Amino acid sequence: RTRDGETRFKTLTADAFYRVLQRLTDVQIPVDTGDFRLMSRRAVVVLNDMPEHYRFIRGMVSWIGMKQIPFLYDRDSRFAGETKYPISKMIRFAIDAITGFSIVPLRFASFMGVCVGLISLVLITYTLGSWAFGRVVEGWTSLSTIFLIVSSAQLLVLGCIGEYLGRLYMEAKNRPLFIVDKVVRADRPSSPG
Repeated sequence: RTRDGETRFKTLTADAFYRVLQRLTDVQIPVDTGDFRLMSRRAVVVLNDMPEHYRFIRGMVSWIGMKQIPFLYDRDSRFAGETKYPISKMIRFAIDAITGFSIVPLRFASFMGVCVGLISLVLITYTLGSWAFGRVVEGWTSLSTIFLIVSSAQLLVLGCIGEYLGRLYMEAKNRPLFIVDKVVRADRPSSPG
């Protein structure tokens, strides 16, 4: 509910981080949660069975998909000492969270490739028009056209590689395809006679 002793910067960046993470991932990670939680034995076993090395616990617990209930409390300010969690560690934490549960940053190259490709078409039209009316320095049109085409092609190829790399990355995590909540067996009816 409250976080006494936190700076305004820390609370604002935490709020922004959780909102951005919600938009980048397919896993519904509750906002403003911490790593401290009560968990069932079953959830702990599933979590411990996940072989990942870079563990973003808040996301992994949500990925498991078991029922979660928020437990609101008021956190007092630190009793002694100062935090040992500088901004560099906060940034590393955010990067681990985003890269552990999203391949959207890899798809960004594809998006940029398409955008640069569309801009390139407009600029190629402009450079060819400038060349046709003789308002260019010699060699400028061909150089600009080649540069625009190569730039957009490189970004598109990087985007394709990023898609495959993202899929390989998700496979390499070796997460189970699903988690069985419970097995229900009906007793077999006894055969007559």
